[in-house]
Amino acid sequence: MIDPLEVRLESLRSAAAAARSIGLADAADAAEAAAARVGERAGFGGEAYVMALAGGTGVGKSSLLNALAGHTVSAVRAVRPTTDEPLAWVAASRREEVAPLLAWLGVRHVVEHADPTLSAAVILDLPDIDSVRTEHRARVDELLPRIDAVTWVGDPEKYDDGRLHGYIRSMDEHADRMQFVVNKADRLTDAQRVAVADDLASRLVASGIPHPRVHVLSAIAGDGVNEWKADLAGASEAKAVLAAKRTADLGEAIGALADAVAVPRRDAVTPLLDPRRLERGIDEATNGALAVVDPAGVGRQVRSAVLARARGSGGSLLGRAVALLGWLTGQRRRSADPSAYLLGWRRRGTLGRVLNPVRAALVEAAAALPPAARPAVLDALGADSVEAVVTRVLDEVTTEAAADLRIPRSAVWPVVGALQLGIGAIFVLALAWYVTLFVAGGQVPVAVVELPLLGPLPMPLVLLAGSVLASALLGWLVGLHAGVVGRRLAARVTARVVDGVRRAVTEVGFGGLARVEAARRAIADAVASAE
Repeated sequence: MIDPLEVRLESLRSAAAAARSIGLADAADAAEAAAARVGERAGFGGEAYVMALAGGTGVGKSSLLNALAGHTVSAVRAVRPTTDEPLAWVAASRREEVAPLLAWLGVRHVVEHADPTLSAAVILDLPDIDSVRTEHRARVDELLPRIDAVTWVGDPEKYDDGRLHGYIRSMDEHADRMQFVVNKADRLTDAQRVAVADDLASRLVASGIPHPRVHVLSAIAGDGVNEWKADLAGASEAKAVLAAKRTADLGEAIGALADAVAVPRRDAVTPLLDPRRLERGIDEATNGALAVVDPAGVGRQVRSAVLARARGSGGSLLGRAVALLGWLTGQRRRSADPSAYLLGWRRRGTLGRVLNPVRAALVEAAAALPPAARPAVLDALGADSVEAVVTRVLDEVTTEAAADLRIPRSAVWPVVGALQLGIGAIFVLALAWYVTLFVAGGQVPVAVVELPLLGPLPMPLVLLAGSVLASALLGWLVGLHAGVVGRRLAARVTARVVDGVRRAVTEVGFGGLARVEAARRAIADAVASAE
């Protein structure tokens, strides 16, 4: 059977890991410490629970313990503070059982008793929470998180002490395991006792204790001590107290993580950034990146490169000469080199149009968090490093696209090229024929070709004009075919660049936001499992 406590502990550990992954190291440390504390406390077993008497200087904690015991257990001195080290009052029958627990708490002073009504309660007399000796306050701060239940002790002068109520407010998750005693009631009239009890109860409700248990008594006179003792004995359902302690500790730790990342305790988790706002930020940043990378310009370069290759292998003699001239002058490299155009994206502008929308969106997202968490989470969101990261990823996108860019060849173009060479030879022959006729002064006979509409024409003219027209037609067909191939390739390259840029902006520019939201969902799941 699965142990519910272990499930909750694992949820808390997972939530702590999620908080650490987004830079909330202090919150994660506190949660992991709470998980370790609960796990250690659960490991001691047994049915005894630890209840502490806590309060300020001179309120009579030691006197209360002595009144419970019916004899002196903890020395009462006129010098303040009276309690230097915590003292444990333990049933003799449970001394061995609770020894490891007391060692974990660091309690060295133990007094045994034989009162069966309080055998399940280990009662600690703690140092004063307002002691002038800082080591006393530190000792109390160290012990309180490990203790199962607390009786807060005051007196008619100190029951409304601000430091006491500050402690109480910090432990409101543990309200069910706290009770409150106003000692020295012998100084009050009956009416005053009722008034003090009512006033303290109302203050406790304001401090986050919805149903406070308040006892007004006198340790010296004994008034109300038996009633308080009976309440303690009735609360000695140790398993219930221990279970409540663990549940409260885990709930408090998970709640602290939830508060750190603005996750509601019971309502559904809402994103730090409205999805429509996020989509707008992605669109603005993507458009800014595309303006610099210029996929449309890449497409033009691709079409020019395909056409240049087609002319190089399937063009006329004149076309090949023009292509060679473009290569020699560098014109081809400027207008028909898509790989170089892609890799040179930085020369076409700055990343301001990319970075500004990303940073604005991330700062807006972080503003939804508590102020203490914002610096660490902003770092996790990548607001400070977004420029370097986006630059690197755009380099990767363009380098990848350039490396995979291959200007295609076509089996048709060499065939057309061979025809163009033949046509070029005819053109040269016809031209040479004319030169010969010119040199001979018209003395060489010339064949005549009868053409419709045009009538008889000299053979050299027919060959010359025909070769020019045929070459132009083939050149047009090659250009048409190259245009189709180039447009298809340009469309694929453009789509790839656009998709790569958008993915880069989304996954890198806003990737930190996705990680933070994943961590918040993990913490929300832990909150749900702790309910």
